[in-house]
Amino acid sequence: MISEVTGLGLVGDVSDETRGDLREALLYSAATFSVYQQAFASLGISRGDILRRDPMSVLRSLPLLDADGFQYLSDQSVRVGNQIVDLETSSGTTGSRKRRFISYEDDVSDHDFLARLFAVSGIGPQDRVACLDTDPVNLMASFTSAFDLLGVEEAYMFCVGPDFDRALGSIPALDPTVIVTVPSILERCFDTLARLHAAADSPALRTVIYVGEPAAPSLRSRLEATLGVEVFGYYGASETSALGIECSAHNGIHLFTDRNVVEVIPEGSSGTSGEIVVTTLNQRTLPLLRYPLGDRIEVLRGQCACGLAFPRVDVQGRVGDSFSVMGSKLGYRALLSAIYDGEDSPGPMQLVLSRETSEKLTIVLPESMRRREAAIMDSLFDGEPDLDFLVESKYLKLELSFVDADYFRASRKVTGVVDLRESSDDRVPG
Repeated sequence: MISEVTGLGLVGDVSDETRGDLREALLYSAATFSVYQQAFASLGISRGDILRRDPMSVLRSLPLLDADGFQYLSDQSVRVGNQIVDLETSSGTTGSRKRRFISYEDDVSDHDFLARLFAVSGIGPQDRVACLDTDPVNLMASFTSAFDLLGVEEAYMFCVGPDFDRALGSIPALDPTVIVTVPSILERCFDTLARLHAAADSPALRTVIYVGEPAAPSLRSRLEATLGVEVFGYYGASETSALGIECSAHNGIHLFTDRNVVEVIPEGSSGTSGEIVVTTLNQRTLPLLRYPLGDRIEVLRGQCACGLAFPRVDVQGRVGDSFSVMGSKLGYRALLSAIYDGEDSPGPMQLVLSRETSEKLTIVLPESMRRREAAIMDSLFDGEPDLDFLVESKYLKLELSFVDADYFRASRKVTGVVDLRESSDDRVPG
């Protein structure tokens, strides 16, 4: 259900209990963080107003939390947080990497909620869960803790490595019933998994949960048809942890709006699609009030056949020129800033993504920059640790391609990011 609220659409209904949780989040944020204290003061909203007024009307009056506000909030959170046990960083798709310090209290809350979500996909004591990633400690540690809360037979992190055939050779001995991984890894290891599945006398694998990025419909179809598995999508973000999961009806991601208040900045006249905006109700170390995540969603109408009352959305990908490689999110502006480091007016650049034996990123630049090729590579790796990791670990091949300046002048709008990974045409300029 969408209702227009000061230019933003509210996703789902807000119960009395959720309103109470929101009031507590507003009071805590206003009392603890200077970013919010200044926002409330500028609007003339006092603690008494938060106590008396409908908390949704208070929230609606607040501006969106921008990148600078988030940075100030993050800097302060490490000082107010009790027993900081972890740190998560976002990809820097908007030009700067965002940090979320996680307290023990938030960590426990995250694991409890993850367990609640994974129960929706039918995971329980009968399951053996393999969490596959390029760097499992980075993404999968919280997942295994949540699976332990569900009492699964075993849950483990598995680093696949760039040699998928060799790395996955031990999977049959582990005999997982559930695999959790990112779509890019599934694309790369699909043939190996299919071969191992065909060779097994009685394959146990029944469920695949993908995380970190949207999965192409063609990949889902291949998994279902070839491996005979049920596929579920999970949705979360570094700044918020988990947000929702797909149910057995397989018609969108359920956003659990008793955990977060969700709005959308609408695109077009329908008001049902646009950028997602999240207000957290349970994060104490880094409470977010009206924070745009940079993801584009479409809100799906109607009641779900599974019976869950939470709203459903189709997560369509990142807003603007950002993209994902093996679950790591990279951004056009961040790469542009690294290449033209220190320049007030960055020059032109185009990013071309393709898939050969591995993922490939070609950065197209003017011919005049060829003489700086080595320095550009150093600047990219210094400024983008995720890119450095992917290239160093041989998950990604990085190339610079230099073209005549007319290439960028030929059109007033050269596409910033060209993703050919779903296309058979992998031609790159230069």
